[in-house]
Amino acid sequence: TKRTKAIKWKKSRFFVSCLIMGTLSTTKGFSVQKTTNVNSMHRIVFGTAALSKAENPIGMLDAAYEKGVRRFDLARTYGMGESERIFGKWLESRNIDPATIDIITKGGIGMDRYGDADRPLLTEQSLKDEVDLSLNTLKLEKVDLYMYHRDDQRLGIEKFVDWINDIVASGKIKRWGVSNWSFDRFKAAHDYAVENNLVPPSANSPQFSLAAPCCDVWPTTYSISQPQHEMEIQWYADNGVELLCWEVLAKGFMAKEDLWQQSEVDPSTFHAPVVKGSDEWRLQRIQRAYCNPENYRRRELAIELASKSNLKLAQIAMLYPLAKGKHISVIFGSSKASHIDEMVALQHLNIDESAMALFLGDRHPQSRRQKRVVPFMPEFVIENSSNNVQAIDSESTRRMKTQSAETNRYRSV
Repeated sequence: TKRTKAIKWKKSRFFVSCLIMGTLSTTKGFSVQKTTNVNSMHRIVFGTAALSKAENPIGMLDAAYEKGVRRFDLARTYGMGESERIFGKWLESRNIDPATIDIITKGGIGMDRYGDADRPLLTEQSLKDEVDLSLNTLKLEKVDLYMYHRDDQRLGIEKFVDWINDIVASGKIKRWGVSNWSFDRFKAAHDYAVENNLVPPSANSPQFSLAAPCCDVWPTTYSISQPQHEMEIQWYADNGVELLCWEVLAKGFMAKEDLWQQSEVDPSTFHAPVVKGSDEWRLQRIQRAYCNPENYRRRELAIELASKSNLKLAQIAMLYPLAKGKHISVIFGSSKASHIDEMVALQHLNIDESAMALFLGDRHPQSRRQKRVVPFMPEFVIENSSNNVQAIDSESTRRMKTQSAETNRYRSV
């Protein structure tokens, strides 16, 4: 009928106008579902990368423990050993039974803070020494999971597997994994272990966030945020491998709605020479990776979903990888107890299929079942060249300095 056609036309016109304005609040199924214990608390991990910079680090660990967090992610290089020292002091002072919590720590790169590909070569003895040093600092006899913090392609995977298996046999670690290893290297290590009746790696720790980096965020790191890694994520699930995901909030890009607004970010600063390790260097790498049109679109959509669901932007961002599979865990860092409450609440929340599809740019999620769609595939640039570490006095550098204070608030996320 004419009336039916008129209604259909109005609905179509309204939907098109919604797309043009960038809002999808009327999209059916665009929601966060509340289901008790849909995400195990085991998958929500307290990160300690910036623990040593907290005003009251012991108080933060107390708050996390009191609110139900039982899994903690550490590394020998976090705070140049301070995070492990503080955590060990906390365990001892609170008389906490290590058997009641799950402790992860990482090593194998000495005290290399930046993942330098040219760091001193790891040896079997130096690995054993690092494991012992971490255990002594933590005041523990063993840890639940020990991970190689970086790969080093100067070494064959068989060395990594053989060395760590000797440590597993000693009883100092229950299981082992890796951090920032490519899928090919991980699978090769896994296959080698299985073929030789050794303990295979049971975890990998890549960058994974709703804000997909379009280049290498930090030196020698690895991301699975781009859609072309979907098959890898499925392989990990099929083989019982956990993915412990870091920088899920994209250093604050997916936590603060107005951080680094698109109109304020100058792409001409992305390759300006700055001092390696400086706040300007950090900000430059973060913005170059995350501040692109696709990620701004995703953030706007996440803001809308958060508003509709009465949640925080950070919660939506953390739910995104959790919704990708039960084998995926998320690491979060916090300087405020209220943030811990928000993260603990994730165990009862889940993003629906329609919202997940929209984040990927698919406005017709039902059709994906018949036809595979890969709507967004940014070029993933691995930087092989060395950093230019000369400081420059330019307008772009001064502009980055004014923004660096904001990113310091999100060092651990």
